[in-house]
Amino acid sequence: MSNAVNARSYVMQTLNIVPRLMTALRAGKKRHTIRWQEQKITPGPLCYVSNEDPATWVIVDVAQVVTMPLSSVAHYLGKGDEWPDAVLLAGMQEHYPAIQLDSQVEVIHHSAPRQDERALHLALLAALTVLECSLHHEKRHDLAWLDQRLHPEFKEITLSGTLLNREQIIAALMNEENAQAIISSDFQLMEVGTQHAILLYRTAQPDGSRAALRSSHWVLSAAHGWQMIFHQGSTAAAGS
Repeated sequence: MSNAVNARSYVMQTLNIVPRLMTALRAGKKRHTIRWQEQKITPGPLCYVSNEDPATWVIVDVAQVVTMPLSSVAHYLGKGDEWPDAVLLAGMQEHYPAIQLDSQVEVIHHSAPRQDERALHLALLAALTVLECSLHHEKRHDLAWLDQRLHPEFKEITLSGTLLNREQIIAALMNEENAQAIISSDFQLMEVGTQHAILLYRTAQPDGSRAALRSSHWVLSAAHGWQMIFHQGSTAAAGS
């Protein structure tokens, strides 16, 4: 990729996947997935993200989504002998404890992993979006995660215009209580060379207040993967 800024914006669907299935997916041996009561998936690009390492991902093309009772899935996929009802139900209940044989599930058919430039861009957008949002939610107060994902030279310019360094940000997060919910949207990615990427997006609280435009500069290192080296937020009019 050239050193010129390459800016594109796409809608990217994502699904979490366990490492065991990620191996089969990457080898092209997994061409479908069964989902119950999760976000709607439609034909088009889909990024599978490892639920243990968000920096590990694979992108595929969804061809078709078919809804049916769980009891019909084995026959539909030609695995009636391999997946008797009891075996299929037990396997699904590992992920969805409340699921039953009469539950309506979605069977998602997709391609083998894609490797073209657009696919790689989409996958990078999805992976960095997951990393970014982890700092808004479940990993926000995880010291080990912050230490891994924030670059040693990390700086942030807050909504009030204050410049903070890495130590100040981590200290503030460790002392934060009752963090307010954040809704993030409109993610766009700008790739700069092969080791730098800028993620642009919007945030707001659930009631629409504290709307902001945000940008994060991510850098790639062999030792630590993608790390955020700079973040800035600026206030925006609600709904703008």
